[in-house]
Amino acid sequence: MIFDNLESAKSFYKRYALACGFSIRKATQWKSRGTIQGKYFVCSKEGQKAVKEVDTLDEEHKPKQKRRKPSQCTGCEARIRLELTVEVRAFNIMRTIFGGFNHVGATKVDCKNFKRGQNLYISEYDAEMVVQRLMRKKQYLPNFSCEYTTTPDGVLKGLFWADEYAKRNFYTFGDVVSFDATYQHNKYNMVFVPFTAIDNHNCNVTLGAALLGNETAETYTWLLKCFKDAFGYAPKVLVTDQDPAMKRAIEDVFPDTRHRLCMWHIMDKLSGKVGSKLCNETDFKERLCDIVWTYQITPDQFEQQWAA
Repeated sequence: MIFDNLESAKSFYKRYALACGFSIRKATQWKSRGTIQGKYFVCSKEGQKAVKEVDTLDEEHKPKQKRRKPSQCTGCEARIRLELTVEVRAFNIMRTIFGGFNHVGATKVDCKNFKRGQNLYISEYDAEMVVQRLMRKKQYLPNFSCEYTTTPDGVLKGLFWADEYAKRNFYTFGDVVSFDATYQHNKYNMVFVPFTAIDNHNCNVTLGAALLGNETAETYTWLLKCFKDAFGYAPKVLVTDQDPAMKRAIEDVFPDTRHRLCMWHIMDKLSGKVGSKLCNETDFKERLCDIVWTYQITPDQFEQQWAA
């Protein structure tokens, strides 16, 4: 069977197990480059726990030692094995479009070979092809914005884009914009930088995105200028982490924008700043969270309790 995602497969097997009279649990999985490539879901009674024999007639037996309770594991072998197979999914989509495997005109092996040939054709020109595709969209779509910059050697250093949906989101919900560069790097060590806001349903909406080759003030300045050119004006409030390069770029490009630091990043560094012992063995963290995550105290009360 083929599922759209891991959660759909889990839901299916959970319903199947319920109909058959057993429950399931997660088991072994394996990853590649941070992506789950395969996973097992097994019966909750899978496996056998090791039995530790206790001789109660032994005079040297420790009095506190107790007999193990009977194990709930019975060695049940019911399981499902899931594997990420993009090629199979593509082949299945073709089967749906053409009305059957016999009408596709190719086999699964042909699809794999075609993908391998594509990768060989793209090779080191993948960045150039992405830029060309986005610039063509900019040429033919009036509301699409795209800018890029390269090093003197011609290596892609920065890429920014925003489509019509992103611009509509900005004009509606763009008073407060989050600007974050803490995501994982890709294989070219380029960091993904999304611009996001919150809509009136408290959901994240995308206002644009970028790929950056480094996180210097110069690069952030270029990016913020691209953002301002795309949307026509700067947001009222910009929320970032405590990156000094970001701070410098915001002061240069958005001088009238109120720059605020992300509270999540500040609280995430709390243990490192004051020590894990104070955070974990006292009520310090609870007391701090009580004054940070509330709107029910005045600024003066906050300053007094913060100092305390």
